[in-house]
Amino acid sequence: MTSDASRKTERPAVMLAPMAGITDAAMRVVSGEMGASLCFTEMVSAEGLVHDSLRTSQLLEKLPGEPQPVAHIYGGNPDSMAEAARIITERGGYAGIDINAGCPVRKVMKCGGGAALMQNPTLVGRIVSAIVAHTDLPVTLKTRIGLHPGAVTVFDIVKAVEDSGGAGVTVHGRFASLMHSGLVDLELLRQTVESAGIPVVVNGGVKSAADALALLSATGAAGVMIGRGALGNPWLFSEIRAALGGAEPAAPRSQSDSEIVAMLKRHFTLSLDLKTLLKSKYPPELCTCKDPELSAVHDFRHYMFNYFKGRPGSLVLRRRMDEYETIPDVMRAIEEHVLNFSPPSFSETRDVAANTGEVETHGIDQDAVKDC
Repeated sequence: MTSDASRKTERPAVMLAPMAGITDAAMRVVSGEMGASLCFTEMVSAEGLVHDSLRTSQLLEKLPGEPQPVAHIYGGNPDSMAEAARIITERGGYAGIDINAGCPVRKVMKCGGGAALMQNPTLVGRIVSAIVAHTDLPVTLKTRIGLHPGAVTVFDIVKAVEDSGGAGVTVHGRFASLMHSGLVDLELLRQTVESAGIPVVVNGGVKSAADALALLSATGAAGVMIGRGALGNPWLFSEIRAALGGAEPAAPRSQSDSEIVAMLKRHFTLSLDLKTLLKSKYPPELCTCKDPELSAVHDFRHYMFNYFKGRPGSLVLRRRMDEYETIPDVMRAIEEHVLNFSPPSFSETRDVAANTGEVETHGIDQDAVKDC
């Protein structure tokens, strides 16, 4: 384990958080190219891996040349979690095993994983010990400060991880009951960092380089993990790294149209590469992308609307997304509806409101994006 003295002289790590439905290989590669020092997979069910679910296995696929990601798994049974870790280790190409002990989504908690583990530090210790015994990879855990205000459990959880051989923890500075709303509790994060004998990475509310510097300064953490702030903004990683090196923090979302379009094309291409890889490796009846390009187009909406967050014209693009089947279709639509946006007439606006019940919206449903 890194000593306290050497840890204080190292530049903090800047990581991409695990996000369900978001941090696939394409997102990880883009984030890594822009400066993320470590990227995490989507949440992967330990039970799914143990029972040889090919749909679950697809969540762990990597692109050729991708830097090793950390495999992020969830579950509440020590034996299943350990077996899943063994499967991942034998599969090869991963930098570590990370345990989800903070996701408040019902499906995850129902199986005894995620935020449900925060109620049982003893079980957390058993899970960490079991995984450590079945892998030579570093074992870490991601959690929150507690289930709800008045139920702070983070200190017991971190102690359980430390005593059981875990290599580090990431702590989201909000209670599970608050999801992604409310302020991050800087004082509890600071106390967690100071009390831990293993590295602590902090997470929550980072949307700019200035946010990251403030969070690190207030807590003294070993690193910062970026979740929803990286959606449509992979430049955030390079901006944070530059700021950590002494540069003036960049203004949020200051990229030009040409930079955004170039990044979109890069991300889209990687997404298509991933879909093509999945189709080549999995049986047609189980593959999630029978038509790689169509699948890439449909799945890419999660990212695309965040690349153009707040831009006039993105509403029209969102509403017509089901009409597009190829990447050139989407790029032409972006050119027409966003880059060359012209405000609709008053009568057109009234027609839109009458047909949809709304005039403006802000990207995708962010509650569907789980940074746990």
